Amino acid sequence: MAQPDISSPLSAEPPAPAQSQLRTGVISPRKALFFALSGLALPSVMSGEGGKMSLLAGWSSWLAMAIGSLMALLIAVIVVRFARRHLATGSLMSYVNLEVGPRAGALTGAALLVGYVAALVLTVTVSLVFLFSFLRDIGVQASGGTLQALIGTIVLGAAVVLTWRGISLSVNAAVVLGWASLPFVLVIMGCAIARHGIDLGPQLALDGFSAGSFAQTVILGFGIYGGFEGFTALAMETADPRRTIPRLLVTVVVVLGVVSVSGVALTIPIMMTHSDDLLAGSSPLSVLATVGGVSALGSVLDALMFVTLLAVVLVYLNEAGRVVATAAKDGLLPRGLAHVDHKHQVPARAMLFLGLLAAGILASFLLVGHRPIFTIFLSAAVLVSYSWFTAYILIAIAGVTDAVRRRDVAFGIVSLISATATTGVAVFSLADQDSGATMTELPWITLASIAVLWGVATVIRRRRQTPADEHL
Repeated sequence: MAQPDISSPLSAEPPAPAQSQLRTGVISPRKALFFALSGLALPSVMSGEGGKMSLLAGWSSWLAMAIGSLMALLIAVIVVRFARRHLATGSLMSYVNLEVGPRAGALTGAALLVGYVAALVLTVTVSLVFLFSFLRDIGVQASGGTLQALIGTIVLGAAVVLTWRGISLSVNAAVVLGWASLPFVLVIMGCAIARHGIDLGPQLALDGFSAGSFAQTVILGFGIYGGFEGFTALAMETADPRRTIPRLLVTVVVVLGVVSVSGVALTIPIMMTHSDDLLAGSSPLSVLATVGGVSALGSVLDALMFVTLLAVVLVYLNEAGRVVATAAKDGLLPRGLAHVDHKHQVPARAMLFLGLLAAGILASFLLVGHRPIFTIFLSAAVLVSYSWFTAYILIAIAGVTDAVRRRDVAFGIVSLISATATTGVAVFSLADQDSGATMTELPWITLASIAVLWGVATVIRRRRQTPADEHL
């Protein structure tokens, strides 16, 4: 019996429900919005980006975040056009495949695979920072790479099990978990800012500005948008996708932009004076709670944020699972990864593959590399940022190609600005890494990983000689 499979990445129209092994139209527009925002971890972004970016660009962090947000908005404009035109489970990979060609599509798929795996590692790492910060606050001396690797594996295993149970359960769980901590985060931030005050002077003056460090910080700031378009892979399972998906794309970017820029600007003065605490392993949220005089609440919220970040893992697994399964069906990855579970109607094998891969990488960092958890956090953030930079450069090129083909001047200008900006920032950050703010080999490791996966995918497709529109 032939294995069930998901829709062709080259299909401009979704197959009829009888032909699809995914559940069509089960995600309402409202749930789709909250699900997409849950995957971007708004409470964590609001309270934590200032801590991360303060170690890289200092007082100029807000500007780096603002530039990254503007770049994301330009990308969103491009993706909106393709989302209206194509309904496919491969997200950016399918769009580039359709608009530019299979080789560019395969390269995009390679970048997305590296990006999603790194995002899973990053999310689990952040959750571990919150968990161990909570344990330290309550007097439990729990540490060590073995324990961290074990808990990280359990988190990923739990997420795989939940996603395996079906898209409806995943969406409901992600929405509940992803928003549960937001009221507490707002209270803690309000207390901290009220006691410490708002210091915009050094930020507007860009004190300590370094061009190389700033470019890297723009990429890391842009990294929080990595995967913002991922729910396009769930288009077939979303109600009225040709209207819902484009609206969500713009809404998600605008909301995240306001939250991230304001959060960084408000918390940077606090984080700049508590950099030692951050490097020692305290979460940014714990620092804010201490400054605000609500340490007890901060400890509780650290534990809650650990649970909340499961929502982000759920979102990434659902989105990435469909992209990986589509790539497998299209001949870019082993055929077995395209299998869709009959009972729960999800690409279970692809999601299990992603969970195992992320767990293995996290364990290798902790047990073999013996790296501190915050260092892994920054390393994974670099991998996520450069991976999605590659994918977004390619989608911007697809936009330019489409604009030239259709003689659309306005869309062409937007696409050209986007392609130039993303490429320029990436190239400049690679060329000027003298600040030492990030490990200089990581961007090159990211690009090398993408290149290797692209080569492997090309070989697999050539050997299988699978047409892009094949149904198993």
